[in-house]
Amino acid sequence: MQIDVQIIYNRKEIDAEAILDSGAEGIYYNTNFIRKHRLPTYDIELPIYPRNVNGTLNRQGAICHATILQMGISTRHWENIEVAITNTG
Repeated sequence: MQIDVQIIYNRKEIDAEAILDSGAEGIYYNTNFIRKHRLPTYDIELPIYPRNVNGTLNRQGAICHATILQMGISTRHWENIEVAITNTG
């Protein structure tokens, strides 16, 4: 399922879309989106090695960066979330 969300950074609101995936083991954002909006990132202490459904390692390789986003759905729910950064396709 896909929903519209908003991200606030430096008092600027960025419209985005989120995909809800009950099988995902974390929260991820696409590298291109992070670069396009010049959102700050940091190195994570332990890299994440994402696996495909069949158990093989994802060809994008280890996830080594993350960011904190202030994300909201409508005007009712806002929170700061840590998201890993990878090419989600």
